[in-house]
Amino acid sequence: MKSRRTNISRYVLPALLLLCLNLFFTGCKNSKDDIPPHTYIGGKIINPTTEYIVIKNNGSILDSIRLDNQNRFSYKIENAKRGLYLLEHKPETQNIYLSPGDSLLFRVNTLAFDESLHFSGRGNEKNNFLTEMFLKDEHNSQLLLSFHKYPPEVFLKKVDSIKHERFNTLNRESKKRNFSEDFVGVASNIITYENNDLKEKYTYLVNKYYKEYSKEFPKGFHDYRKDIDFNCGALQSSPAYKRFLENYLINYSLSWCATSGLDKDDCYSLTNVDNVKARLQKAGELIGAPTLRKEILEKIAVRGIVMAKSREDIISILRELQEQNLSEEDIQEMKQLGTIQLAYLPGTTLEGVPLLNMAGELIKMGEIIDKPTVIFLWSAYSKGHQEEHRRINQYREKYPEINFIGINLDLEEEPAWRVAVRQNGYNPETEFQLGTTSIEKEYFSYFLDKILFLNSSGEVVVGDIYLSSPDFESRLLEFLN
Repeated sequence: MKSRRTNISRYVLPALLLLCLNLFFTGCKNSKDDIPPHTYIGGKIINPTTEYIVIKNNGSILDSIRLDNQNRFSYKIENAKRGLYLLEHKPETQNIYLSPGDSLLFRVNTLAFDESLHFSGRGNEKNNFLTEMFLKDEHNSQLLLSFHKYPPEVFLKKVDSIKHERFNTLNRESKKRNFSEDFVGVASNIITYENNDLKEKYTYLVNKYYKEYSKEFPKGFHDYRKDIDFNCGALQSSPAYKRFLENYLINYSLSWCATSGLDKDDCYSLTNVDNVKARLQKAGELIGAPTLRKEILEKIAVRGIVMAKSREDIISILRELQEQNLSEEDIQEMKQLGTIQLAYLPGTTLEGVPLLNMAGELIKMGEIIDKPTVIFLWSAYSKGHQEEHRRINQYREKYPEINFIGINLDLEEEPAWRVAVRQNGYNPETEFQLGTTSIEKEYFSYFLDKILFLNSSGEVVVGDIYLSSPDFESRLLEFLN
């Protein structure tokens, strides 16, 4: 969870290469017989959201690279391994593929990250191909928004048609660009698991929301499950692969729940403690690659902890993580999340929570609560906060008897928070920032988009819902009544 910053002066490039990097996007032109001994990556980020970029390989942080005063960076990887890497510039992540001798440059505008991303330099063709595939997959995921229009047999034909088109494109570009065998293998796996992930998501949506289709799955719809590699080393840096594993585990827990004796509604609640523990146990059983296993276990546990309904639920999840032999350091981080969640449990009073108002004055939450209140938590660095505020404003108009209050979680970053409020035209009278706390602020990022319903006394009534939850409005009405 914790990134490690280093002094990038250790990675200052030789003068000749630095001159080449400063040309940006013209690239360093070496013949294939003159491959340099090192691998370089550099670029420029327009409208950066943080001061640095993190580079990972196989789930482990290689380094945190600080941007210079022109929002550029450059980094040298000694003895780079061929394969997928992950760049993080919160809240965005981007896969890149590196080979020894690559000198990869990229340029991106965070205001339109996916659409503006462009690579140049040695290795650019592979990475521009991956970017194009990602944009197409983003578009095809729209299929899921209208899943109810497609019976399983029709949906299967659609997604398999998409997969075949992807492979045709890969084969065509591979011949044209002379892609390496290793890159083609990685790209093929990404295409396969993205296709499988669409099927897993569709399966969940049908079984939960459109049961008339649940008995219409054609024979062979889930045949791909027989060939799943739960420890694919080449894809440990692929968010798409990890999303597939998570969604597979969700569908597994539904099958498990059907024979567990739990209430049907609890089965479909992904934050029900028994459901969470079933996924943790199955993940521990299937996934052996240490870094991947840790990441999947933590992601499942985090979801359960931040939506836990009781202290006992939090303790039960922590015990299961210990059963799965998660390290003591990682357990302690999960306990930090549990400590935060304890303050959000039903019956907890938040009157004394310290807040900063837009004038920079320290107040207590009890001073701003005089009627039923909805608290929504947000960050200026989360690209969804504009949409979140837009939806909240719709509810404000519809339910004037409720007070909607935004609490920013970018602790100790007062100027950035106030700038975001003013630039986006948010109502300054309903916007506050969480005051000083002994808990490290990085842990609060897991609580973004979380919603709390408080009564007029400042007591939590509901603390296990997101704004995006399908039953949000019905639970809001239940809260009012």
